[in-house]
Amino acid sequence: MDKATLENPSGASPQKSGLSALLSGSAKFAAASADEGLAAEIGREVLQGGGNSVDAAVAMYFAMAVTLPSAAGLGASGACIVHDAKSRKAESFVFAPQAAPGAVNGVQVMVPLGVRAITLMHIRHGKLKWEQLLTPAERLARGGFTVSRALSRDLQSGATLLGADSEARRIYGRGSGTAITEGDQWKPTDLAATIGTLRQRGGVDFFSGNFASLLSRQVASIGGNLPLESLRNAIPAAGPPMSADNGGYKVYVAPAPMAGASALAGWNGQPGPSTAVPTNSDGISGFVAVDPSGSATACSLSMGQLFGARVIVPGTGILLGALTADSAAVSPVVIGNPFNGEFRFAGAGGGSPAAAWATGAVARASIERGQTVSAVLNARRGQGGYVNALACPDGIRSYGGTCNGGVDPVSLGLAAAAAVR
Repeated sequence: MDKATLENPSGASPQKSGLSALLSGSAKFAAASADEGLAAEIGREVLQGGGNSVDAAVAMYFAMAVTLPSAAGLGASGACIVHDAKSRKAESFVFAPQAAPGAVNGVQVMVPLGVRAITLMHIRHGKLKWEQLLTPAERLARGGFTVSRALSRDLQSGATLLGADSEARRIYGRGSGTAITEGDQWKPTDLAATIGTLRQRGGVDFFSGNFASLLSRQVASIGGNLPLESLRNAIPAAGPPMSADNGGYKVYVAPAPMAGASALAGWNGQPGPSTAVPTNSDGISGFVAVDPSGSATACSLSMGQLFGARVIVPGTGILLGALTADSAAVSPVVIGNPFNGEFRFAGAGGGSPAAAWATGAVARASIERGQTVSAVLNARRGQGGYVNALACPDGIRSYGGTCNGGVDPVSLGLAAAAAVR
């Protein structure tokens, strides 16, 4: 990999550089990429600390709930795909949109299922301890952090949409009634307490414990209906992903009802549903991680629309997802070899319900046409959605020097390398 690509794979400005030159010398390739920079940095730190790709994804999931709740709140639906280099198998974890029994303020909300799916994914494939992976997100929320341009962009687009909910006004406002903006210091303390509870008690508490009971009661307090049975009975689907052949490799995408078919359409060079360049996250986001063994994890999330249902459950900081046509319009793309466990590509998109298709198109250009991820993303400039991607076109184990990655130059995410020796 050339030095310029390592230092700045997405062609971003110097203030927003991505993969660093840490991978020079004897370092092995490992990297994380996400639609929000602080989350990507947390993924990188987990990889540097000995975590695998699933550990990095778990940490980024909770970090994104803090730093980009407009598109990655704990109420989101979505799908993750894990390519396990050791077992040479891939597994999908789908938390498809499910309607809660009652609407809130006339908006049909989703049963929050993501924490259960991420918990299961960690149990099956994680390496580090659960509490270790939630600590960075809790620390951000409890101690406060500088609001990124990604979150600020969404707030400037959607602040007026949050006006009907008193909790949203309190949490996302600045006292004067105006929304927080880039550079502001922000402490979502209610969300910090929620993540702290899950760190201490485990993810099971979210859907079948004391926290689940609290969540149910608090939803009822704002006129909704989310019985404890709904949380207990909403089960994510874990199993083989949808796939297509790519020589000895497999192109893995999310199975139905998620948008894996759209991702494969992009991979196959078919026209997409839209080539418009997003102006905000549109409530859709993604993140990916690759570790030196060649294991890769990619996740795509949807709040249904920007800021989801625009309702925050009192005392929890949780932004509920909205049940819309776009709630299932997401899919990551992972390319791995089921015979030797090698890895080629991991990508996930945001900003548009066409992002699954865009991710497939980026994968095709990066792998089939031999272009670097940076070159592909610079040429596309967000058409159809923002894409985060990591690629090792010749495999990661013997030819790690060809690995590269990046984020769309018109997006506000980050791709960060991890020096692992």
